[in-house]
Amino acid sequence: MQTVIFLISIIGFFVCLYIMYRTEHGIPGIRKFDANFKLLDMRFKYDVKTIYSTFENIGEKGMKAYKRYLVFDYTFILFFLILMIVISIKIADNSFLKYFLIFISILRAIFDLIENTLIIILINNYPEKNSFKSKTCSWSTTLKFISLFLWIAVITFSLLLKLIK
Repeated sequence: MQTVIFLISIIGFFVCLYIMYRTEHGIPGIRKFDANFKLLDMRFKYDVKTIYSTFENIGEKGMKAYKRYLVFDYTFILFFLILMIVISIKIADNSFLKYFLIFISILRAIFDLIENTLIIILINNYPEKNSFKSKTCSWSTTLKFISLFLWIAVITFSLLLKLIK
């Protein structure tokens, strides 16, 4: 059963990536409105000005495309979470490390959900600007990446422990 879940999560992960990065439902669709568009959620940190200049540059139709992209990103978050959990279970022998890795995986997904939801809220309220929500969105992105990097470090540590044994 774990193998089936693992395969489904891998397929879902890559299908989502393909849709988000290679089709009109993703970044190529948003870049129709701004050729230099960069996703907010793929930057380690950004400021309030960056958020609103991104919205201004892509315009109303670009913001609609960005929201459609984020819908696929919610699906990606789910598949990535399942994939991270399955990898955590397979790699970590130590119970503490296994549960710690699962916790970090869930934390990363929560920060990603907060980030996406806040981007949608900020788009829906544009041109009204909300500094608090914008900063919270950026911090969610930063914490999402820190969680991912921590997960990768602990997975690497777990693999090294297996090699030593």
